Amino acid sequence: MDSEVLRQKLEQLTGKRTGIKQLGRQHSASLFGIGAEEQDQPVVHEGHLWVPLYENDGRITAIWLELDGLTPMEVKLVNYAARNFAVALKATGLKEEGEIEARQLSGWLNAQLEQEKNEAEIPDEMTLKGRLVGEMIPFLLVSENVHNPQVTYRSLMKLLRSYFENEILLIPLQEKEWLILARKELLTGGDDKEDEEESADDLLAQTCMGLHELIASEWVGVFHLAVAPAIIPVKGLTGSVALLRETIILGRIFQVGDYIHLPWELHMERLVNSIPDDRRRQLLGQIGDYTSVLADKEMLLTLETFFEMDCNVSETAKKLYIHRNTLLYRLDKIKQETGADVRSFGDAAIVKLAMLLYKVTKRK
Repeated sequence: MDSEVLRQKLEQLTGKRTGIKQLGRQHSASLFGIGAEEQDQPVVHEGHLWVPLYENDGRITAIWLELDGLTPMEVKLVNYAARNFAVALKATGLKEEGEIEARQLSGWLNAQLEQEKNEAEIPDEMTLKGRLVGEMIPFLLVSENVHNPQVTYRSLMKLLRSYFENEILLIPLQEKEWLILARKELLTGGDDKEDEEESADDLLAQTCMGLHELIASEWVGVFHLAVAPAIIPVKGLTGSVALLRETIILGRIFQVGDYIHLPWELHMERLVNSIPDDRRRQLLGQIGDYTSVLADKEMLLTLETFFEMDCNVSETAKKLYIHRNTLLYRLDKIKQETGADVRSFGDAAIVKLAMLLYKVTKRK
């Protein structure tokens, strides 16, 4: 059971409003004094019961509950139950600052996404709302490992702090899924003039690539990472998470072997994936039989790279580490077997569509 579950249970049990809040050092000291975790007596302030859950550097994260209508005995029972949970919580090792608040927001986010409420605004009772100000860049990290004991909130936060110089937030979503929020300033923090000339998409892609390399160097296993443009989290977080989840799903279907997925590079893939299965198979049959080429790993890689390099023969040969003539031979072979010359725009578009349809139908 996490802190958000406790809050919900207390609310259901008492019928009173509850919440979780991180207090500043001065407020923590005035409310709880010294040795807050060892106190047994209820702490009542302005009509609310306050129970400390976690303390870090003098700042206390506490759960509060409205007392209006509760008897003194009920207040003592609620206080006892909440403090017992705080002891159990401490024993689990949930000690990283912000983890309780992050899991509270996680519960709300997952509930909104399950109901497809992608435009929901973060409510005031979410403790982290006060830190979700200004533009922030969302990253979604997904592990393919069934169980990886290395990936904990604390270990991932430590790794992220070593990579990002400014403030970040880490929110565990579903199992093996982590949302990372970084300040937009990470795109403008450099002093190099060359950085200023790069587009925001290029900088996001580079940041994503560097972060993935860092994670891959520290942890065993396969990780997928996606990033989206900057958002105002209070209003745009649910929609952005939905986009990032879709991006990773599309990336795993269409970008086999890649682990960094960018939503602005998957427009055609998103369109093809939205077509019903029966219609996709029908379209694939109408376009023509490209199975002999698409089922060949070498030919498929050649086509993928050729399209990635905007059908540029020289750049494709460099990317594949093959001679230009070898690439031309492969392209001629594709033309012989399919009748399509991918060096012409029309044929390239048809083959690209056939390749995407093949991936989503044959590999599901």
